[in-house]
Amino acid sequence: MITVIFDDKKEEPLYEQLYMHIRHMIEEGSLKAGEKLPSKRAFSSHLQVSQVTVENAYNQLKAEGYINAVEKKGYYVQQVEFIPKVKSKVEWEVKHETQSSSDIKFDLKTNTVDTSNFPFSVWTRLMRECLNNEADSLLKPVHPQGDIELRNVIAKYLQEFRNMNISAEQIVLGAGSEYLLGLITEMLPEHVFAVEDPGYYKTSCILQSRKVNMYSIPMDEEGMCIDELRNTSATVVQVTPSHHFPIGTIMSINRRRQLLQWASQSDERYIIEDDYDSEYRFVLKPIPTLQSLDHNDKVIYLNTFAKTLAPSLRIGYMVLPKKLLLHYREQLMFYSCTVSEFEQRTLRAFIQGGYYERHLNRMRKIYKNRRDTFLQGLMPLSHMISISGEDAGMHILLQVNNGMSEAQLIESAKNKGVGVYALSNYYIGKVQDTKTVVVGYASFTPSELKKIASLLVEAWK
Repeated sequence: MITVIFDDKKEEPLYEQLYMHIRHMIEEGSLKAGEKLPSKRAFSSHLQVSQVTVENAYNQLKAEGYINAVEKKGYYVQQVEFIPKVKSKVEWEVKHETQSSSDIKFDLKTNTVDTSNFPFSVWTRLMRECLNNEADSLLKPVHPQGDIELRNVIAKYLQEFRNMNISAEQIVLGAGSEYLLGLITEMLPEHVFAVEDPGYYKTSCILQSRKVNMYSIPMDEEGMCIDELRNTSATVVQVTPSHHFPIGTIMSINRRRQLLQWASQSDERYIIEDDYDSEYRFVLKPIPTLQSLDHNDKVIYLNTFAKTLAPSLRIGYMVLPKKLLLHYREQLMFYSCTVSEFEQRTLRAFIQGGYYERHLNRMRKIYKNRRDTFLQGLMPLSHMISISGEDAGMHILLQVNNGMSEAQLIESAKNKGVGVYALSNYYIGKVQDTKTVVVGYASFTPSELKKIASLLVEAWK
C-alpha cells in the first residue's frame, strides 16, 4: 500500500500533501493507468488520518482527471497525456547564459545611466509631500493625456529650453517612447513609415509587430539621406536628429530643413522626432529641434525622462501637431494614461522646484568628465582607432583598424572582461563588417573607465 510521510510543519493541509504525492506517482509512472487505489477506509487507517482527508485528496485528483471513481468498485488511475519535459535543456541554456555573462565584468551597454548620483533624498521628500498634501486626488482617474499640471510644466520647460511654441493640450504622456510610438501607428493607419538605418532596433520591431509597411533609409555624416527618402512611398519618417543612435550623428541644420521641406510637400506626411539624448551635448549649445523649425505642423515630438533621470522611471511624452491632436481625441481617448498619478505629481514637483534643471547641469559635467577620462585612456590606440559620436550623449563609436573583424574585436574584449557591441547589429539589412563597436560609458566611475580603457588597449593593440 502507498505510504506517505506527512510534514506537519508545511502550510499545506494533509489532504493536499496526499494529493500531491499521488499525483507525482501517477506522473512519474509509479501508478499506472487502470491501477486501483486503496479504499478510503483502508487508506486512512494505513496513513492514520481521517477518511475526510483521503476523500478530499481523491476528489481533487478526480477533478483534475488523474483518477476516476467507479461506483461500488472504487478509484482507478486514469490514462493521462503529459507534455514532455525539457527541464534539463532549459537548465543548460540558463546556465550557459549565466556563464557567458559572468565572463564580462564591465558591460558597456548603452541603455544605462549613473544611478549613484540620482537625487534620492529630494525625490523621497517630494513623494512624501505628495502623499501628505494630495492623497485624495492620487486615487482619482487620470486624464488620458496625463496630469494637466505636469503637462503644463513640461510645455513651459520645452518653451524655455528647446524654443518650442507649444501648449499643454498638445502633450500626451505615456510609459516610454515605445508605447507612444504604438499610439502613433494607430493614429496613422495605412501610412508607410521610414526609419534610420542603422537605428534603434526597438523602433523597427514595434513597427513590424504592428504590420506597418516600412523602409530603411541609409545615413551619412549629416543624418538621414533625404534623396533616398524621396525615392520611397513613405509618408511618415522617424528620426533622432539631436544624437543619432547608434552612430551619434547630429543632423545638420540644412538636412533638417530638407526633411521639413519633404514633409511639407504632402498633407499626409509627418516626421516623428525622437529627441534622444538632446539634454547631454558637450560641445557648443544644442541645435534647434525640428519641431521648433516647423511652420507647417508636421512634426510629432517624442522624448522621455529615461536618460536624464532613470530608465525605470517610465515617463515619456509626445507633442502632437494640432491636426493629429484632434484625431487622437476623436479616436484614441479611450486609452487610459499608462503613467501613475503618483509619479506624475512627484515629477511635476521635481521640475517646478528647479531640481531637474540642477540635476541635468550636474550630470552633464559628470558625464563629460567620464567621457574625457575614457577617451584619454584609449590614447595608446590613437593610431588605429577612429572615434565618433563623442560630442553628445552617453555612448561613442570606436572604429578599430588593427586587422580584427567586429567579431574578433568583441571576443578579444570579452576575454579581458569587457562587453562591447557590434555596430553591424544595428543595421536592418545586411552590411559589410564595419570593424566598429558601440560602447556606453555612463554607469562607470572615472577609475573604472581608466581600467576599462587599459583592458581594451591590451585586447586590441
